[in-house]
Amino acid sequence: MESSLITAGLIGSIITIIIQTLLNNWFEEVKNRREIRKLVFQRKTEIVEKAMLCYQNAIDAYLTLQTGLKGSNKDFVNPIAVGNIQAAIDRLNKLSYDNENRIYLYYDFSDIVNKYHGKESMDIINKLFLLVGEINQKIAAIEPSEFSKQLYEALHERKIETFHILAEAINNQICILTEIEARLRNEYKEYLK
Repeated sequence: MESSLITAGLIGSIITIIIQTLLNNWFEEVKNRREIRKLVFQRKTEIVEKAMLCYQNAIDAYLTLQTGLKGSNKDFVNPIAVGNIQAAIDRLNKLSYDNENRIYLYYDFSDIVNKYHGKESMDIINKLFLLVGEINQKIAAIEPSEFSKQLYEALHERKIETFHILAEAINNQICILTEIEARLRNEYKEYLK
């Protein structure tokens, strides 16, 4: 009888130790998962903050670019508009170098990019910038002649038309960035609930 009590006590102690060890391991796993989630959340927050700032700066640069492009007409190229165009292009170039796009490690915005045909839109924008450059080269290469004024006016008119098409093409990029910002804001509102 005594030996069965000792055996029962020993078995009870062993079972208690096993259960305690299992519970401790489970609590440790839960704690580790929670810690990892916390670290990922902090990292995502840092990256999202930087991305939001970058996206807002890009939107501002695109809007400045649009204003500059629309500020010229066939009779007059506003020097301020030209300055706006150059300043916006410089800002966009700086943003593209500064932004490492780390946000894409955590988020997939391909549905938004596809919705607004983002890649095609950017190809069009790049081709239009190249066209403007080609037109500027042709304008610079005009030799004085009896037709030079007419040629200049035709090329200038084509450049202004290209400016206006370019201004419209930029809308897709603005829509993409605006929708990405909205998605990120909404996700963080959900986290804060």
